[in-house]
This record gives sequence, structure tokens and C-alpha cells, in this order.
Amino acid sequence: MDHPSNDKIQKRLSDDLVGWELKDGKIVKDFQFPSFMDAVRFVNKVAEISDSHNHHPTISINWKTVKISSKSFDTNSITERDFRLADAIENNYKKGGH
Repeated sequence: MDHPSNDKIQKRLSDDLVGWELKDGKIVKDFQFPSFMDAVRFVNKVAEISDSHNHHPTISINWKTVKISSKSFDTNSITERDFRLADAIENNYKKGGH
């Protein structure tokens, strides 16, 4: 499997996934919510999206902030699956899906 370079990952993030960053070999974004329960609802929606993609990110909740990080552990790199999942999560967030 072909692994994109950090430069290609950075370009893809800046072009397609505004607010996502490359950190420690993963693509990462913090999502802010007005309340803890809104954050929990978002996490539940991310779980559904992740299952439908058969690709599961690392998720953490800190009060009103949800941190999502993704990489393909089977290849120990960022792959197209990570970008597709991040895009689906981002689209849901923009639609108010929480």
C-alpha cells in the first residue's frame, strides 16, 4: 500500500479538511460544543459513522471538547480510509449532527 508523504497529507488537510492537523502520525481535530451532552451526542454519531466505514478513530471527551484522531493501525500510517472517515465526520459536524 502506498503511504502519502507528510507534505501530501498536509496539502490534503489544508485543501479538504480545514481544522484537521497532522500530529504524531495521525490526523487530528478538536470539536467544540455548547455542552457536555452535545459532545456525547456527537461521539455517538461518530461511532455510527465509524462503524459504517469499518474504520474506527481514537476519541476522547474533555467536558465540551471532543478530540478525534485517526490513522490506519494495520498499515501504521495515514491512508485514504482516514481521509474518508474524517470527511464524513466533518460533514456530519457541519450539518449540526450532534
